[in-house]
Amino acid sequence: MDLLPFITLATEQAVEAAAEHPEGSAGFIGTLGINWKLFLAQLLNFGIVLFILWKWVMKPVVGALESRRVKIEQSLKKAQDIEERLQKFEEHKEGELRRIRVQGQEILNQANAAAASAKAETVAAGRAEADRILQETKRTIAAEKDQMMAELREEVAGLTVMATEKILREKLDGTKDKRLIEEVIKSFK
Repeated sequence: MDLLPFITLATEQAVEAAAEHPEGSAGFIGTLGINWKLFLAQLLNFGIVLFILWKWVMKPVVGALESRRVKIEQSLKKAQDIEERLQKFEEHKEGELRRIRVQGQEILNQANAAAASAKAETVAAGRAEADRILQETKRTIAAEKDQMMAELREEVAGLTVMATEKILREKLDGTKDKRLIEEVIKSFK
């Protein structure tokens, strides 16, 4: 469909007709200097150019612009969805961090309580062990003291017997001596 030669031919014919009949422009339009045949040809040419522009230029341009508008709207909607998801994720992350902090603090408090309890138990066990060792040591010392006192008594009794023997130069009966010495020692206590 090659319309351009027809449009060009029609325009040339209208221009020639207007040039041949300049008197054809009368009335109000003629006073303005407008030739109505030439004006009609230009109006027809404008309509044809407008139709061609609309059909082959404007429709694709408008379609491309509409397509671009739709893509931009979709991109904006996706960006808004992503922003909302990001905000929800941030809120979720903050909630999880708070929960983890609380759990960590609880674990730390439990560990501190367990450590304090273990320390108290260890101190109590240490004190009990120290008390037991002290009591055992006191018993051992008392037993050793009693044993030493008994040995000392025997030795003192033996020395006393020897001293008495030397002094008296007379030996008394062994059991009588011992009884006599023990009575003397008891009287000193």
